[in-house]
Amino acid sequence: MIMMIKDFISSDIPVLDKNDSLMEFVRHLEKTGLDKALVTGYMPDGRKRVCGVVTSRDVLVKIVSERLRRSSLGRLRISGFMTENPYKASLNTDLVSLVKTMSSRGYGIIPVEDEALHGAIIRKSLLRLLFNDSTHVKNIVDNHPLKARASDSLLDVRQKILGTDKSFVIVVNESGEPVGYLTVKEVAYAFATFIKNVPEKFRKERISQLIARDYMTKINLEIKVSSSIGEAAKSIYESDTKGAVVVGEKGFEGVVTDSELINYLAISLLSGRQIG
Repeated sequence: MIMMIKDFISSDIPVLDKNDSLMEFVRHLEKTGLDKALVTGYMPDGRKRVCGVVTSRDVLVKIVSERLRRSSLGRLRISGFMTENPYKASLNTDLVSLVKTMSSRGYGIIPVEDEALHGAIIRKSLLRLLFNDSTHVKNIVDNHPLKARASDSLLDVRQKILGTDKSFVIVVNESGEPVGYLTVKEVAYAFATFIKNVPEKFRKERISQLIARDYMTKINLEIKVSSSIGEAAKSIYESDTKGAVVVGEKGFEGVVTDSELINYLAISLLSGRQIG
């Protein structure tokens, strides 16, 4: 069966104007759980086209700067956070080429636009290509994931995330046992709502009081190290999460996230393996 771009387009990705406020992005995140959006603006020819993308990582990079901490979400423009002139696909783009680009450049969202805007490709939609893969998941497990203590401040967690290309942080208790996780989405949302709800004069003092345990998600998805990549991809897809804890006979082994799965998919497609 020929795999087509159109079969993997997510049409429910929020579309914002570059002059919209950051509050609009936060509202969409609260309503849909989607932490990525397409950004449009008028071109010199008068047409409105995709001119950027904005993600929770983009927000996390800038949201706690001294200048922005003194502002409000309603006064901050999407244009100040978005990645401009993003890579775009069209309905005619080769799917293998798109997966390779998403993997090699670390993109989490790729707009699909030709004469019209069709939506976007996100990692989750591509996980369906791996549902029948019988390779052992242990081959792609990240055995050295980012970790944070439950008592760590979100400022420290932010620094851990932005120091790498990883977006999934395992939260451990004082004994080093995993008790939850944080993703870029939860951390960015925490800082955005902090600015939304806390008066400016109290922010500098209170921002360090944002603690990992208060924002983490309890671990609700564990994958056995003996599972297949197909089983892992399906579990993550259906759980609507970015990753899962992998456990073996001795307990915690590591994590597998949508990033590892897409990187594996890219290698598999480029090697000519039959996928899907």
